[in-house]
Amino acid sequence: MMKYKISVFVGYLLLAVTIAQNNDTKNSIGFPEIEEDLPSKNKDNRQPVYMPSTCAVNELYYPGDQKDDWICDCRPAYIYHPESDACWGAYQRGPCAFGEYLILPKDSVIPVCMKNPCNADRYVYWGGRCERLGSITACADLYPVVAAVGVNATTLEIQCVRLNLESRFGEGRPVLQPVDFNKCKPGSKLSVTGKCVK
Repeated sequence: MMKYKISVFVGYLLLAVTIAQNNDTKNSIGFPEIEEDLPSKNKDNRQPVYMPSTCAVNELYYPGDQKDDWICDCRPAYIYHPESDACWGAYQRGPCAFGEYLILPKDSVIPVCMKNPCNADRYVYWGGRCERLGSITACADLYPVVAAVGVNATTLEIQCVRLNLESRFGEGRPVLQPVDFNKCKPGSKLSVTGKCVK
């Protein structure tokens, strides 16, 4: 297991160096986003990378299916807002007025601001009352599965989202339910700009 972790670290370090050389970006360094979206790997098992010197805030560097094919796009459960040219958390205030949150209506690629029934940022109506995003008490009935109120990265709907917790003893990652991630996920920059590849 230790050899695997070292080889993954060396691989990401080499990736960061290669990208820095190709883009002439000084001090580029990337961090794998395993904890956010394990199933989003491409056909070569490359996974998204947090690359703050290359991508904007709330974006990850996603691999394409070609060796040198990478693109910045919104991180899971975030929505691209064309007017502000930025990614914002779904069901959070983002670019909206006070008392509203950003959502992506069904059958639309353009997000809209909608009145938040809880009238407070990061609070959503769940289970008959207002709950803070990230609250685990609202999902306690799922015990022993550890979950929190959050945004499903595939559907962009509020639900109890299973948390991906590393074992503190390094015994490997928990098995996650597969999630369908494609290049046209709802709310992505590619989806809004019409450049999706399914």
